[in-house]
Amino acid sequence: MYQMPVHFGPCCGPRQGPDGRRFTADGPQESTQHILVYETDPVAVERYLPEGFALRRPYVTVTHKMHRNLPWLAGRGYNVVAFHVPVTYHGREETIRGQYQLAIWENHADPILCGREQLGYSKVFAEIEDMRAFHGTMSASLFSWGFRFLELRFDTAAPPEDPEKLRSILLDPENEGLMHYKYIPRTGENFCSADTAYVTLTPKEFPPPPAAASLPSPERSWCAGSLTWRLPSWQDMPTQYHIVQGLAAMPIRQFLGASVVHMKHYNDVFHQRIVQ
Repeated sequence: MYQMPVHFGPCCGPRQGPDGRRFTADGPQESTQHILVYETDPVAVERYLPEGFALRRPYVTVTHKMHRNLPWLAGRGYNVVAFHVPVTYHGREETIRGQYQLAIWENHADPILCGREQLGYSKVFAEIEDMRAFHGTMSASLFSWGFRFLELRFDTAAPPEDPEKLRSILLDPENEGLMHYKYIPRTGENFCSADTAYVTLTPKEFPPPPAAASLPSPERSWCAGSLTWRLPSWQDMPTQYHIVQGLAAMPIRQFLGASVVHMKHYNDVFHQRIVQ
């Protein structure tokens, strides 16, 4: 596996260590996820779906993840905030039902670079706070160039607003995985054509690594949640203002609720593939 600069040799990353092997033999990683779901206007979502995608249900899932004890980072961790919508993708040879990733922020360059280049994730950078607890509420904010553009809140003492719909979205039996649109621009030619443009899939089901120890079941709880946008101008977020404005333009018709999940897992996204 190589990433720029290639002249120093093969890269180290989530899917390859300094000895050329995967890190799965070093044990699982830990993740704490705070997941929020809300109903929105389907027309507002569909304007951002690439060709071949159709919205299955008008709900947005927002996930704040704290990845910790990562073997590929020698025990370090980082934070993630991602936005997904349930879709069906009709490719040339395949039809996939799953979630489409609209945007994903991370707070460290290393997972952003390998995630964009190897996996086709639409990753960008933001400062992402750890979840903090105060008076029964968990909350975290996202910042870019010092501008706070998003705040997430989870009321762990309150029940979900619509528990049935919430479970149907988060435990969707039709979900085959998470889809992304990988786009790499071609150098020159006004930078307006693509070297690469295709859909990739993070499968929901993947084989366990060889000789992997059994892991405890994820710990899940249900609660209420909400979010607040602060709309940026170009001056506030020069390279990302349009992303925030687009997401915030999807109206929140109803918060369905939230879930908090703590898990250990071996998923190094090694089985990422192109959708044909």
